[in-house]
Amino acid sequence: MAMTILHRKLGRDLWRIRAQALAIAAVVAVGVMVQVMMAGLTDTLTITRDAYFERHRFAQVFEPLTRAPNSLMEKVSAIPGVLTAEGRLSGYGRIDADGGEPVQARILSLPGPAGLNGILMTAGRMPVAGRSDEVVLLDTFAAARGIALGDTLGVTVEGRHQRLRVVGFARSPEFLFMPAPGEFFPTDGRFAVIWMERKAAAAVLDLDGAFNEVLVLTTRERPRKAVLADLDRLMAPYGGGAGYLQDQQTSARFIDEELNGLRQSRLFLPPIFLAVAAFLLNVTITRIVQAERREIGLMKAFGHSGAEIAGHYLELALLIALAGAALGSGLGVMAGRGITGIYMEFYKFPYLVFSMRPGPFAGGLAFSLLAAALGAAIALRTVFRLTPAEAMRPPAPPDFTHGRIGFLALLTRPLDQPGRMILRQITRQPFRSLGTIAGVAAGLALNMAMLIIYAGFDHTMAVTFGFADRSDAAVSFIHPISRDVTHEIAHLPGVLEAEPQRMVPVLFRNGPITHRGELTGLPDPATLNRALDTGLNPIPLPANGVVLSRGLAELLKLHPGDLITAEVTEGRKRHLTLPVVAVSDTLLGSPAYMRLDALTRAIGEADRITSVSIRTAGPPSPELLHALRERPKVAGVSVKADSYAAFRKIADEGAGQMRFVFGAIAFVLSFGIVYNAARNAFAERAHELASLRVLGFTRAEVTLVLAGEIAVLVAIALPLGIWLGWWLANLIAVAFSNELYKVSVSFDLPSIAKAVLVVVAAMLVSILMLRRAQDRLNMVTALKARD
Repeated sequence: MAMTILHRKLGRDLWRIRAQALAIAAVVAVGVMVQVMMAGLTDTLTITRDAYFERHRFAQVFEPLTRAPNSLMEKVSAIPGVLTAEGRLSGYGRIDADGGEPVQARILSLPGPAGLNGILMTAGRMPVAGRSDEVVLLDTFAAARGIALGDTLGVTVEGRHQRLRVVGFARSPEFLFMPAPGEFFPTDGRFAVIWMERKAAAAVLDLDGAFNEVLVLTTRERPRKAVLADLDRLMAPYGGGAGYLQDQQTSARFIDEELNGLRQSRLFLPPIFLAVAAFLLNVTITRIVQAERREIGLMKAFGHSGAEIAGHYLELALLIALAGAALGSGLGVMAGRGITGIYMEFYKFPYLVFSMRPGPFAGGLAFSLLAAALGAAIALRTVFRLTPAEAMRPPAPPDFTHGRIGFLALLTRPLDQPGRMILRQITRQPFRSLGTIAGVAAGLALNMAMLIIYAGFDHTMAVTFGFADRSDAAVSFIHPISRDVTHEIAHLPGVLEAEPQRMVPVLFRNGPITHRGELTGLPDPATLNRALDTGLNPIPLPANGVVLSRGLAELLKLHPGDLITAEVTEGRKRHLTLPVVAVSDTLLGSPAYMRLDALTRAIGEADRITSVSIRTAGPPSPELLHALRERPKVAGVSVKADSYAAFRKIADEGAGQMRFVFGAIAFVLSFGIVYNAARNAFAERAHELASLRVLGFTRAEVTLVLAGEIAVLVAIALPLGIWLGWWLANLIAVAFSNELYKVSVSFDLPSIAKAVLVVVAAMLVSILMLRRAQDRLNMVTALKARD
């Protein structure tokens, strides 16, 4: 019977504070939603990636080389730690799209008996043995270009043009993330993969009886690095020696970086919301306990123990948290499923089902209930200490005439009556006021940090596509070619300026730190592609030395004046020791710049180039594209406008949508804190507010007294929130920067203003809701209430 009475009271209490309970539950829900969404996405990507890689036997070791006889595969299989190995044929060609720019294509032999780097057929069939003109095409490229089964492609490989018939579409774990050469982000219609029957590929690539790439699966008994070292030594006479592991393969590497970003988000976001919820519950339960001292005394007088009464209020807090956790779990699943669609489009997974394992749900529920329990436990100490006789008396009013509070009261004497009432209430509960300030600052900081990060993306685009790269297109070649071709391209129709480049793949070393990248040779002075300092001024390229991008310098822990080792992984494979002359403010990619003549001299070859950047009169004309298609050594043409559009799509339609999500989250957090603070102040001061109305104050003046307290707390929180937001933005920038891009952080005033407006909007909504509550206030009842 006793518990039945307490449960009835619990229902009445929940209904009475329903608005506050909903606000607190919303804060809990957001924390749990982020936890479930991030954990679910991490599990989803991890499980799908591992299953996809395992099912299609994605190689763990890659060894590119120039040419080796098929008989050498027996020695590869005999290396300790090799589970299975396969030699495949790999090369590059060009698809000549009618009326458009040439598109570079990767040419691969179909997986052999070992099935390494297997393909997933999505339509059509495999080529028939002996039919050298039948191929399987990457399905995302086919969809982007409108290519159907049975269509023929004009393909140029090694200077020979032929027609190939598409008999099947497929995708592979090797090409989940594959930007076109010279571009930073993948665009479906800009890069193709063509799989051919082995004999046909050997004829096209001139590799009859040979292979030029080794794929290996390893056993668990020996480290992969040791297997790679033995493979490098075996293949060095055949142009090898620059192999790499699976985690350095482009698709695998960028998925790993995405997973790292999700894990870091899980670490710092949910605790913020759950800590705020604990604070709000503490304030709410404390107010209820103080308001119900008489009821607590009566319950104790009628035989209820302190534990039973404390359990009643604890149950109130837990029910609010439980409701928030349930709502957050549902929202987390919905948000996670929505984002999986973005991941499927971006990473080209054939399937991606949002994982709903019980772990994230149980963790979100446990942490939210723990936060509620901690928040309520501090407030419930009063319940155990109260005796029935003491509880029946109203609490002693605070003394504002002595000590620190009295000193603050002296400072408020120049203020009018409402002003003194506002500051008195703030100083009466200093810890509660500080908690409100901290919570509002946290909401502002979170939103401001994300807005600054996305403003940094815009800055990255402006610097990369407007200052560093001033070309309109880049022409790439299948193999390094004489620099004289620059003059020929400069005289093609519509070309105003042409500038050569040389890209040399290398393995950078600084002690134990290594990184696979490229040395980029530029003419001096470079006008279309430039290395820039932090002031966006061109950096003169030295006669001997290298200019590193900021991201690469930080990755290798190098500074101007240090020495860097670059092991060339093609041609003669020379080892270069170069001084770091300067650091460039490059935000996309991780280039290392050298003077073109110095680079070609260092690698010991003639003055050869791999691409030419061009500036044109308007967009590249059909005549220009046709002229480039007629050149057999042209591998492809990358139009800068297409690269910009791909980046813009990602920033706006992909990850950029998260700026609106975080804006909504910040509003919920700020509203939950501000509204609860205002509602508690209203409940505690109902007697004062009613007295003011009796004394002749208007509704607007009474509202000013209540709203003024909230406005002062928010005003104090704003500079603190801006400082926290700047610190958090820098923390997020470091966490999410990777080899693909460097997240730029600047003190962006529009971003700060938008974040402040979200907090102010939350405050105004709270004040309007309190005004409605004030209008419904029964002054007679409020004046009869005991303080």
